[in-house]
Amino acid sequence: MPELTYAYTLAAIATLCWGVVVVFIKLARTSGRLGIGVSMATGTIVMFALAGSDVGRLAQLTYPQLGLFFVTGTLQFTLGCVFYYESIRRGSLSIAIPITRLKVLPILFLSILLGLEVFRWTLLGACLLVVLGGILVGAPDRRASAADRREHRASIIFASAACICWALGETLIGKLPKDISAIASNAMLLGCGLLAYSLYALVSGAWRELLAMPGHDIWCYMAHGILSFSIAYALFVGAIQIAGPPRITVISSAYPLISALIGWSFYGERFSARIGLGALLLAGGVALLQFV
Repeated sequence: MPELTYAYTLAAIATLCWGVVVVFIKLARTSGRLGIGVSMATGTIVMFALAGSDVGRLAQLTYPQLGLFFVTGTLQFTLGCVFYYESIRRGSLSIAIPITRLKVLPILFLSILLGLEVFRWTLLGACLLVVLGGILVGAPDRRASAADRREHRASIIFASAACICWALGETLIGKLPKDISAIASNAMLLGCGLLAYSLYALVSGAWRELLAMPGHDIWCYMAHGILSFSIAYALFVGAIQIAGPPRITVISSAYPLISALIGWSFYGERFSARIGLGALLLAGGVALLQFV
């Protein structure tokens, strides 16, 4: 299998995982600010267990490399995913998640700036299609009540904050050492994110609320940690190591369509011609990537 095709296949499997796993966040009732701790802890344990002998390579990292892992893990998991969790809990799956696709443009330009990608008009076009699709799908419903519109605005704010953190984090993933396996790299990223979160929980007192979390929510966030943080992110990191951040991020931008289908089918969320057009643009961005 050609290397690029292999990378796209890894990204496609990760996309499927992310599209389905949002249901577990929606089922939980505890704040994402707390749930992220359970998800990261679960993912960290699973990833380090799977890394096996590759963990020894992490002990040879230089201080600058350790700093890169810590900053990337904090942006990607501790900050980005907390905002993402809150966006999903406050808004509709079919709206909040597509908005997070806006991150592809800053990822593209940051990657070009850092020398991780060469500018191509076709690649820019794929990113723009994804962004326009996200905007169309995520636009507020004019017929919604004032309370619903307030929740929608809060959801969009959290989703936008997640975009910024992920744009920085996913670009930096492209700068991680290539001689470390994707599983070991993801384990290190999760471990760094968990360390940053633990410091926050200790200082803020959130650890007390974490200990009081209902068992139902613990299982939900653990499931998310295994499917998303362990399986999907390991595949995602591996794909980025091969093909670079912008291309893989465009591929993963298809997962909101899966989440939206779940929202429409199981949560009775709205569907309109505008949302349908946005979905086509998201899919079109992924299709256009094949010609880059």
